[in-house]
Amino acid sequence: MVAIKYALLTFSLLGAAAAAPASEVDYVSALVPGEGLPSPKELGLTNVFLQKRKVCRYTDVCQRTDAIACFNYLLGLNERSCSTGARPTQFCRMGGCSWIGQAENAPQAASYFRDVAHGGNVVINGCRIGSICAGYNYAGGNGNLRVTLAGN
Repeated sequence: MVAIKYALLTFSLLGAAAAAPASEVDYVSALVPGEGLPSPKELGLTNVFLQKRKVCRYTDVCQRTDAIACFNYLLGLNERSCSTGARPTQFCRMGGCSWIGQAENAPQAASYFRDVAHGGNVVINGCRIGSICAGYNYAGGNGNLRVTLAGN
């Protein structure tokens, strides 16, 4: 009997918590950097940037092997600068897989190709089902340069 009451109490509390409106978190103010490291505010980071994460898509997918070939190519370009605007720019195509860059929340975005490669690699490893992958992430160090991996 006690177990049933405990279960009912737990479910009612969980329901109440789920029904409560989510509060906005000010990540720029709440994040505590390690000793000697600059604050997000000192780096000019925003809440939007701190909350960005990959998005997986399972339509218009890439073969992982094709996506990896583009990753290695873009990584090999290392610190060569790449830039894009609001219109999508194709950075690489291998087989049926395209790596596409696009500025988001800014008219232009630029980054090193190695950072574009690392952003796309998150999709390769984090948005995979067997031998396919697709989705988008942001170039390492630049939350305004969206890197999309998609089949064509």
